[in-house]
Amino acid sequence: MSNEPVGRQGTGDVLVAVSAITLVVIAVALVAFWSGRNSAPATTPPSQPPPAKPAPVSEQVAVGARAFSQFACAQCHGPQGDGSVSADVPGLQAVASTLTAKQLTQIIEHGAGVSSDPTKPYMPVWKGVVSKGQIDALVAYIKAGFPVVPGTAVATVPADQGDVVAGMVLYDSFGCVNCHGPNGLGGVPNPASPDGTIPPLVGADFHAEFDDQAMADVIRSGSVLGKAPIVSMPHWGGIIPRQRLQALATYLKTLK
Repeated sequence: MSNEPVGRQGTGDVLVAVSAITLVVIAVALVAFWSGRNSAPATTPPSQPPPAKPAPVSEQVAVGARAFSQFACAQCHGPQGDGSVSADVPGLQAVASTLTAKQLTQIIEHGAGVSSDPTKPYMPVWKGVVSKGQIDALVAYIKAGFPVVPGTAVATVPADQGDVVAGMVLYDSFGCVNCHGPNGLGGVPNPASPDGTIPPLVGADFHAEFDDQAMADVIRSGSVLGKAPIVSMPHWGGIIPRQRLQALATYLKTLK
């Protein structure tokens, strides 16, 4: 065996081999790193608990909740009777436990408030418009503490579709339709009134007597002719803002 030292070329070959091996090891490590990173499970945000479902209610209470919206009780007394609408209209949550069913029925049927002051809200006489069964259901809903019943929320008035559309929604959500009929056609009985019915809001005679301003004034001040059994129109002053009064009048003008 030769004892001669390894030449420069032999040393270079060894260095090249070592470098190649090192590069291979680094490449394998990088591939493993990126492969593991791409295959790692995505971070899952913490799950949110589903919203609590409203507690079930009886059929009568559900009917009362719908009537509370349909007859615009919520528009004056606030959602679930919380009294958030006007300082002149009491919240019902605080008095629900103190008033008896008979007292609540009396108020719903005969109205409440100062009928002689058109600047203040006045609760209408509902006897003759709201049926006895619906009044009983309203009382049951109030006595149950105004539970949340899906599908009974007051409709939102569109802000970007013009006064006619806003007036159409207001006509329903403020209960005008309950007394003056769909599209103001009238026909709801009011036997104790001079002509026996609640007047329609259409026809040449009506529009000859009421321009936009006159319609807004009547909506604001109401038409309180007496006590039950006569049906009276409430004072909406302090409840319906001026701009929405104008939208209602604009809608009614389209019913000519």
